[in-house]
Parts: sequence; structure tokens; C-alpha cells
Amino acid sequence: MRYDDFKSLITNSDEEDWLYDDELGKFIFKGDIRISILSDRSEPVGDDGFYEDWARSFPDKNARRKIYFLQFNDSIIEQFFTVAVDGHRSYIPYPKLDGMTITEEQYKLGQIVNSIHGYSFDEYLRQAGITVV
Repeated sequence: MRYDDFKSLITNSDEEDWLYDDELGKFIFKGDIRISILSDRSEPVGDDGFYEDWARSFPDKNARRKIYFLQFNDSIIEQFFTVAVDGHRSYIPYPKLDGMTITEEQYKLGQIVNSIHGYSFDEYLRQAGITVV
């Protein structure tokens, strides 16, 4: 599989195209089970707080970096960086601070990793002042 095909399958998928295994913290793509998104559940070392103003604009002010691994056949192809906000109720992709924007690709990945939480990803983006370009 080519890299572009791998990324296209993920970014053109919908939330319901994924199975989630909570025990492993892993999303598995139904269309090709070789493709997965794995939550980094390793223990943080030191203070991994995230202190940018936009990330602290929620009722729970604690924010932390959260990484997901885009995988093919359990090999890490790429890392996807997010910020766990509002007590881990939403995982927001790192925005460009100049304009507070995320890409369509970041938005799609954000929809997937937030699909299990039951909170509105779009509402969290709005509260943070982040738009999709």
C-alpha cells in the first residue's frame, strides 16, 4: 500500500467505519483491518501539562498532550498530536496559532478519535476558537 492511499483511506472514512477496542485503545478500520489508530497510553514523564490559553478555556482547565499513532500492520506510519481538554472529554488537534486553524485532515482524524466520547467535537472546536481550513 502506498502512503497516499493509506492517508486517503483514513481521511475519507467516517466515524462509523471504525471499530474501537477500549482495552487496547485502538481504532480499527473496517474497510482494511491492517489500518488502525492507536492511543498512546504510556505514562507521562514529568509535567506534560499544556498551557496555551485556548486549551484552558473549558470548565476543567487541565489540558494534556495526547498522541495517536496511525498504523499499518501495527507499524507506526505517522503520529497525530492532540490536546486532551476539559478533563479528557475531547481531543483537539494542535492548531496553527496564527489564525487558530486546523486542516481538513486534522479535523477528520479528530472526529474519529472523539467518536467514542459522546461529546460534540465541533462544539469543543468552537469553544476553543478553532476553525477548519
